Amino acid sequence: MHQFRKTCILLFALIFCAVGLVQAEVEMGESRSFKLDAKPIDMTTSADGKYTFVLAEGGKVFILDGSGTIKDTITVSKSVVSIGTSPNGDFLLLADSKANTLEVVRISFIVDIDIAGLAIKGPENAPVVIAVFSDYQ
Repeated sequence: MHQFRKTCILLFALIFCAVGLVQAEVEMGESRSFKLDAKPIDMTTSADGKYTFVLAEGGKVFILDGSGTIKDTITVSKSVVSIGTSPNGDFLLLADSKANTLEVVRISFIVDIDIAGLAIKGPENAPVVIAVFSDYQ
């Protein structure tokens, strides 16, 4: 009985090890590189995957869209060494090694809405446009 138990354990161990030997193939797809004005330190993506935030030396955060175009640059403390996003994507989390702080910065994106050819009430060059999509209600 004792010998049977040892044999079963040995057989189980061999099967378990053999499962780990399964070979997988990795295929590298298309690759692109993006030129930045400063040396990158860390990066993270937005919760929805639309934007990539690249922390660079000199306290710069580059915001890239899905095509790799730099949409904007944010200036932060030069001693920030790590960047992340909150789970819902509303905040950037910046770890500052010199001040021993974690800075939480609210982020929001301004979206331009093309109103060309639409009915306009008020001056066309107004600094604020309120768009009401009443036909979708």
